[in-house]
Order: sequence, then structure tokens, then C-alpha cells
Amino acid sequence: MARVGKTEKNGPGLLFIVVTLIVVAVVGARFFGFMPGDKEEETPLPPVVNVEDPPPPQGEQVEEAVPKVLVFHSHASENYRPKESHARGETGDVVAVGEAFVAELASLGIKAIHDQTIHDQPRYSEAFINSEKKVSELLAANPTVQVVLDLHRDGLQDKPDDYTKARANGMDVAKILFVVGDKDNDLLEENLRFAQKLSDALEQQYPGVTRGVRVFKSDYSGELHPNSIMVLIGDWRGNTVEEAVASARLLARVLLPFVE
Repeated sequence: MARVGKTEKNGPGLLFIVVTLIVVAVVGARFFGFMPGDKEEETPLPPVVNVEDPPPPQGEQVEEAVPKVLVFHSHASENYRPKESHARGETGDVVAVGEAFVAELASLGIKAIHDQTIHDQPRYSEAFINSEKKVSELLAANPTVQVVLDLHRDGLQDKPDDYTKARANGMDVAKILFVVGDKDNDLLEENLRFAQKLSDALEQQYPGVTRGVRVFKSDYSGELHPNSIMVLIGDWRGNTVEEAVASARLLARVLLPFVE
């Protein structure tokens, strides 16, 4: 009689083998990057930044230039030869001299207000009254102003042709006179001190260009600011507007250290 025994297992089952193969395939695919549906990730490009005009750091404001010099002309109709002494119904050559002065200051980094109001017409006698009112308004609106200059040209008689002419930087220039009025002027000493400092600095840098400082018994708005003075650049008969413009540019360079 034949004996019936238990069936002996000779190795792993078919199901175990299939599962093992599948696991190996998946792991291999992940390792070599062949998983279905996988895509290579693209590296994002850096943002484009315009570096030509970078913005200020957050919270920091760019400081705007504030006016530090006020230029005006009580006699805005004044001319230089060969023109008539005064323009009629329009500004004269002296305003062009003021423009050159302000432009030179700007090139040196100093912002200036240039009032071109004609104060001496229709009534010449009211010129200083009119200009004082205007300057008061401008100073009230611009408290940063440190220097106030009333630019004129002189009107001399019986003087030699070269009386108001000098040489500087190899060219003919107009001499400059600094004037302070002592009438109703509580700031006379301050005005004088500032005028003398400017005259001394001009003489040091450009010898012979200054005509010094004079005090007139008149009201020239000096009481409006400690550094308020009248400046006479050249003379009607003795200078051309080109010579006056050249001197105005020299004066701007001399003024630079006096403006903070």
C-alpha cells in the first residue's frame, strides 16, 4: 500500500517572485529617473532688475535741493553800454547778469531763487519800496535762504574808461562794489561783516576785481536778513554785459564757501 506524504516546497512561490520583480523595477525606475509622468524640473530664471536708476532703500527719502541764495534786482531795467541806460517795459542787461550768476551757482550745487520782477517801473523812486515787499514775501516762503543779494550795475560819471575794469583768468571783467544801507537797518553790523568777508575773499582769489565795501545812507532792505547786501557789478559806461557776466561767475565761486 502506497504511503501518502506532505508536498515539499522547493523554493519561493510564484506570487512572491512576481511581487519582488515589481518592487525592483519601481526602485530602479526611480533611481534612474524613468518614472512615468516624471518631468525634469526647470530652474527658474532670476528676475530682471533695472540697475540704471535704483530706488532708494525702503524708508529713505531722496533729499531735494532747497534754495540757499536769493537774487533780485531793485533796478531790473539797468543796461550796459552800448545800450541806453535803462530798458523800457522789459528787463535790462542786469537781469542777464543775474541769470549767469544763478547758473554758475547751480553748476556748483547751490540752488538759488532769481526774482526778475521789474521794481523800478513805472516809478523809479519806488523801486526799493517795491523790492523790499517782494523780498519779504520770498524770505517768508523760503526760510532756507542764507544769502540775499540785490544785483545792480553802477552809474558813474567823470571816471576813466578802465575805472571799473579788471583782468581775471586772462580776460576783461567788471569790478564789483559791495554796498550796505544804514537807514532803518537793525542788522547793519551783520550786513557790513558779511560784505567785508565777501570783498576780502574776492580780492584773495581774484586780485583787483573788488572795489571794496561802502555804506550809503539809504534803506536797501538790509534789515530783512543778516547776509543781505547790494552788489554793483561794473558800470553802465565802463563795462559791457559780457564783462559783467564774467564777474558774476567769479562772484558765484567766491560765494560758495559762505553757503552751507
